[in-house]
Amino acid sequence: MKTRHLVIGLVILIVALSACREITVRTTVNSDGSFTRIITVSGDSGDAFKQELPYPVDASWTMTSKKDTAGKDKFIVTYTKNFKDCEELKAGIGRDTSWLRQLVRSIDIRKRFGFFYSYVEYKEVYPAANPFTTLSYKDHVTKEEFLWLTRKHPVQSPSDSIKRKDAEDKVMAYLVESATAEAEKILAEGIRKLNDPNLDEKKAGEFHDRISAALSKWNYKDAGVLIDSLRIWTGNSAAERLKEIQPPLFQEFNRKAKFLENLLPMEEFHAEAELPGLITGTNSSVLNGNRVSWDVFPMAFLLEDYTMVAESRVINVWAFVLSGLIVLGLLILLIVKSLKR
Repeated sequence: MKTRHLVIGLVILIVALSACREITVRTTVNSDGSFTRIITVSGDSGDAFKQELPYPVDASWTMTSKKDTAGKDKFIVTYTKNFKDCEELKAGIGRDTSWLRQLVRSIDIRKRFGFFYSYVEYKEVYPAANPFTTLSYKDHVTKEEFLWLTRKHPVQSPSDSIKRKDAEDKVMAYLVESATAEAEKILAEGIRKLNDPNLDEKKAGEFHDRISAALSKWNYKDAGVLIDSLRIWTGNSAAERLKEIQPPLFQEFNRKAKFLENLLPMEEFHAEAELPGLITGTNSSVLNGNRVSWDVFPMAFLLEDYTMVAESRVINVWAFVLSGLIVLGLLILLIVKSLKR
């Protein structure tokens, strides 16, 4: 347990240390469905220019920078690009070469015609990113803890901070347990695949606590670590044959582990959407004119999908003008007919 709490402390420390710059991603949507995305980064000279951002930028983006008057050696770096549609943005995400390429993200901007009014719909989704789902998080994290974890409950006192920290600890413990269950399943399936009479698939389950202790150290980057451990624990050299399986038995497991290792200390960023017309609906708790915003951070979308939606209503002036002309024309026609009579 000491090791596990050490790991949790290190993750939180990494997050705290990485929070030395502020990132805002603003999407300004036009009435025709095209949009402009602006990524603003503020921080010291060593961090503001780092290009590991929530969305990849390349030479097609316009970059500007300036000194931040808030402090010495502080800079504000801005990346801007116009997109004709969502597919163009998705293509850019697909070209991401960082670990963020594994993070599934979707954005959808649609326009609905309603004659007098048109409706612009903005929707951006971060699907649940937890790679270890063998166990359901709902059996390990209560609804109340989930609300603290995802900041639905704001921290307003020291006791609230403790509750949020306890919820984070519960999630970390759940991740270890779910990864342990998956590791046991992988070992058992590998033993069945070898069909070696000297190996018993039940042995994997007998070392649950030891596997959990090993994983709580996040010490599974090497595909052979758990196989070596199983050989030592059982005193059975036949377990070494698990390394012969191709593709490597823990190849996918290790990919998931590496992804989680990158995800947990991911930088938080502020997402904004500015829509044309009047905002008529949104799940954001912050509304400022025709602009809405959300805070995006790992725990927000680790266990469940994190969805940002907003809808606005745009007046079709031409529809009112056309209707007015038609009404005016009918009135003139009625007056002319009346005069003839």
